[in-house]
Amino acid sequence: MSFSDVSQQPTVGEQLRRSLERGRLAHAYLFTGPRGSGKEAMARTLTKALNCLQRDQDCCPEDGPLCDSCRRINDNAHPDVYWIRPESKSRRIQVDQMREFMKAVNLRSSSGGVKVGIIVDAECMNEEASNAFLKTLEEPPAQTIIVLLSSTPQRLPPTILSRCLRIPFGQVAETEASTDAAKLLTRLAEFSALGPERVANSYRLLAEVTALLHEIRERTRQFVEAEVNLDRYEELEPNIRERLEDQREARVEGEYRAAREQVLEEIYSWFGDVLLCAVGAEDHLLARPERALEARRAATSLTDRQAIQNLEAMDQIRDSLARNISETFAMEVGLLKLTQ
Repeated sequence: MSFSDVSQQPTVGEQLRRSLERGRLAHAYLFTGPRGSGKEAMARTLTKALNCLQRDQDCCPEDGPLCDSCRRINDNAHPDVYWIRPESKSRRIQVDQMREFMKAVNLRSSSGGVKVGIIVDAECMNEEASNAFLKTLEEPPAQTIIVLLSSTPQRLPPTILSRCLRIPFGQVAETEASTDAAKLLTRLAEFSALGPERVANSYRLLAEVTALLHEIRERTRQFVEAEVNLDRYEELEPNIRERLEDQREARVEGEYRAAREQVLEEIYSWFGDVLLCAVGAEDHLLARPERALEARRAATSLTDRQAIQNLEAMDQIRDSLARNISETFAMEVGLLKLTQ
C-alpha cells in the first residue's frame, strides 16, 4: 500500500509523506498505539517509499505492478530491511537477537538505498537487549532509519523513548476480539442477574469464555501462518527454518494475548458498569451506556461489596495471566470467585 492508499491512519501517512518529501525524516521513530491500529503496515509502507524504484516519496500501489524493491519488501525478502520480533516462549527480545539486528543494520546497503530496521513489540526487549541497542540508537549508521513499534510504550526505558520521534496511532475500528467480547455482554448480563443459580452458571460462563478464547487462538494462528507462509521458502537451511518457526509461534502468542486482553477488558468493563450502577452513577459515566438498563438490573441483585469482589476477581485473572500462570487455572479460579 502506498501513502495514498492509507485508510487506517491517513494523518500519519500524510505526515510521513511530507517528511520524506522535505528530506526531514527522523533517524528513529516510535509508532505507538493499540494492536490493529496499523503500525506494522505503516512501517512497511514507509520502508517501501524509502526504497521504491518507480516513485519518489511514495511506493507502488498495491493494485498496480510492483517494482522489484516493493515486491521484495512485501515478501520480507529485501536485503536492506531487517525485522526483529520476540522469539522466545517468554515473549522477550533477547540480547543475541539484538546483536544480530545491530550487525545487520550496520552493514553497507546492498542496493544503494536506505536501510530500515523495524522492531516489533519493542517493549519486549529485555534489559540486556535494550542496553545493547542504545548505542546504535544514539549513533545510527548513515542512510539508516529505525522504527520501533509498541502497544505499551510505558514499558520502554526513558533512554530509548527520548531518542525516538513518537507518532501515536489511534484505534481505527473494533477488532474481531472486541466484537467477540461484546457478544459475551448479554451472557454477562444474565449471569449478573442470577441469585442461587450463580455457581452453576459460573461454570457455564467459564465454558463460554474458554471456547471463545480457543476460537480466537485458532483464528490468530491461521492469520499469522497465512501471512508468514514459510512454505514459499522451499530451500531454507533447517536451522533457519526452525528459527523462523519460533518467530512465527512467538507472534501467534503475542497476537493472541493481545486479543485475550481485549476480551478480559470487555468483561472487566461490564462488572465496572454494574458497580457504578450499584452506587448510583449516571448512565453517561458507564463504559457501555447503551446497556445501562441491563447493568442496573444486574446491580439490584448485588451488594456494593459483591460488585467490588467481581472486579477484584477479574483483576486477579489478569494479574495471574501477566505472571504466566496457566490460563485454564487462572480463568477457573477467577471466574468461580464471581459466585462469592
